[in-house]
Amino acid sequence: MTVEVPHGTPGTPGKETLKTAGVKPGCENFPDMSNIFVVLKTGASESYNRIPTQLMTNMKCVPHYEIWSDMEQTIAGQHIFDALTDVLPDIKAHSDFEIYHHQAKCPIDQENCNKNYPTAEKGWALDKYKNIHIAEANWANHSNFDWFFYIDADTYVSWPTLAEWFKLLDPSKPVYFGSIALLAGFPFGHGGSGYAVSKAGMKKMFDGKGKVANKYDEKATTTCCGDYLFAYAIKEEAGLDIQGMSPTIQGEKAYTMPFYDGNWCQPLVTLHHAASEEIDELDKFERKRNFKSPVLIKDIFHEIIQPKLRNDYEEWDNLSDDVYYFDPVSRQFDENEMRLRKDENSYNEEEKLAHLSFEHCQATCKSLNECIQFRFGNGICSTSTAVRFGKPAQDTKEGFTTHKSGWMVQRINEWAKKHEKCGKPKFPELKEDGEI
Repeated sequence: MTVEVPHGTPGTPGKETLKTAGVKPGCENFPDMSNIFVVLKTGASESYNRIPTQLMTNMKCVPHYEIWSDMEQTIAGQHIFDALTDVLPDIKAHSDFEIYHHQAKCPIDQENCNKNYPTAEKGWALDKYKNIHIAEANWANHSNFDWFFYIDADTYVSWPTLAEWFKLLDPSKPVYFGSIALLAGFPFGHGGSGYAVSKAGMKKMFDGKGKVANKYDEKATTTCCGDYLFAYAIKEEAGLDIQGMSPTIQGEKAYTMPFYDGNWCQPLVTLHHAASEEIDELDKFERKRNFKSPVLIKDIFHEIIQPKLRNDYEEWDNLSDDVYYFDPVSRQFDENEMRLRKDENSYNEEEKLAHLSFEHCQATCKSLNECIQFRFGNGICSTSTAVRFGKPAQDTKEGFTTHKSGWMVQRINEWAKKHEKCGKPKFPELKEDGEI
C-alpha cells in the first residue's frame, strides 16, 4: 500500500511518499500513534554513537518522526536535519558556533576530526540554539498532528504508555508539559526527560507569525539551555507555562531513579541519560510484553532492577542519601554532608558505630525498620528508604576506601510483594489553561 507521510526540510514544506508492505516485523502490537509527531534532537559529535541504536530499537516502530542535529547527515538511510540553518547570520559568527563550523569542515568521520577537541563543552554551547528553530519547522511542515513530543538521543520512551495517556488528553487545548527544571526560579520542561506541546499550543506559538525563532537567537547567546529558551519563548508567544508531569516524565534512568511508595504505581513514559545498552534492554523488555500498556514504575523495578540486587557490591555507589553517619572531627566535611548527618542524640546502639566499617553500616541499616539500602565510603555510612541500583563508584578522596554498597534484599522483596497490586493506573492530568 502507499502511505503519505508529512515530511520536509526547514522552510521547505513537502511530502514524501513511502511504499510499505504493511507493518514492520516486530511492530505488530505497536500502538496507534498516527496523531503524534516525535522529534529527536542530537548533535553531530554524538549522532553515530546514539542514533543507530535508537533506529534499531526505541524508534523502530514510531510512524512519524524527525531527527534534528547541528549538521545535516544521513545515518543508516535516515535523514538528519540541520536545526541551525535559519539562525541569524550575525549570531552564527558568535563563538558558540565554533564547533558548528569546525565539524562542517571535517572531510572524514567526526571522531577523528574531534580528537583532542572539547566536543562536549562546545556541543553544549551550540545546542541551546536548536529547540525553537526545530519546533518552528515542525509546525510549518507538520501542523496536521495533534501532539508534538520532543526528546533527546539519550531518552527512552515507552510509546505504548505515551499513546494511552495522550488518548485521554485534548489537543485542542493549548498545553505544554514535561518534567520541570528551574533556572533562576524560572520553570521549564527538561529536554532530556521529554516535553510535549499540543496542536493548539503550537498554533498559538507559531501560526500566522514569521521567523519566531530568530526573535530569540540573540537571547540564546546569553543563556545556558535550549529547553529553557523554548519555555521562555512559548510563555512570550503563547502565554503557556510548563506543567509538571513527574514521575511519569522522568529525568532519571532506570538505574538511578528511586523506587518507593510515592511512585511505585505511577505510569512511566520516559527515562533519561540512557546509554545504548540500556535503551536496548528497555526495548527488549517492552517487546517481551508485546507493547502492553501502561508500563508502571514497579514494572521497571521487577524487570530491570530487582534481579541485580545483592547483599553487598564492591566499588559501587547505590546513591543512598537519606541519612549520613560519620565522625565530624575525623576530617573536614562539606555543607551537604553536615546537613544530612543524623543528630547523634537520637542514635540507637548500632548507629553509634555506623561510621566505622561497611559491616557496621550494614548492621545499622538492619536495625532500622524502614532502611532498605546503604553504602559506605569516604568515612561515611549513608542509608536510604528508597531503592536505587546506582552506578560504579567514583574515585574517592585520598586516604579513603572506595564506596561499597548493599541492599536488604529480603526486606525489599517482601515489601515489593506486599505492594504488587496497584489497581487502575492513574495518568497525570492537565490543567486546560496551561497554568502550573
